[in-house]
Amino acid sequence: MTNKKNKLFVFFFSLIPGAGEMYLGFYKTGASVMTLFLGGVALGASLFPPLFYLTPVVWFFSFFHTNNLNTMADEEFYALEDDYLFHMEPARLRRLVVIYRKPLACVMILMGLSVLWRHLWVAFNHVSKWFPIPHVLVSFLEYWVLSIPRLAAAFLIIWMGVKLIRQKKDSLDE
Repeated sequence: MTNKKNKLFVFFFSLIPGAGEMYLGFYKTGASVMTLFLGGVALGASLFPPLFYLTPVVWFFSFFHTNNLNTMADEEFYALEDDYLFHMEPARLRRLVVIYRKPLACVMILMGLSVLWRHLWVAFNHVSKWFPIPHVLVSFLEYWVLSIPRLAAAFLIIWMGVKLIRQKKDSLDE
């Protein structure tokens, strides 16, 4: 059973995406919002920086959603059901993971390679201080070292989009 709470505590918890919803008793919604926000931060910071620009949208949604929930009339508030943000029940999510196992594996491998790639670049920068390497070569390598993971992520996203369109076309043809 969800309960309305102290407005001051709701305000402070609403500053953390998902925490305000959890404080009000909407654990599934709060966990969904928190996962979406932290996933956007992690993926945006490490693999695909444009994704990072969507995190303020998630933050604002969470902030206003939490404060809106707490100011609802009691009968409306108590009528609300706790549900996942995208209505993804664990069983359905497991089915999607099984169906899209290969693309998810590719994304995870790509993320791991991206992190490894950056660490190797840092090691190369330390080694290049000991051995004289022309500045032009270092700047050229730096550009490609930083671009390759992003390009790979872009190609993977395009490939997944084309695959989804083809699946939709095949299902419509049937």
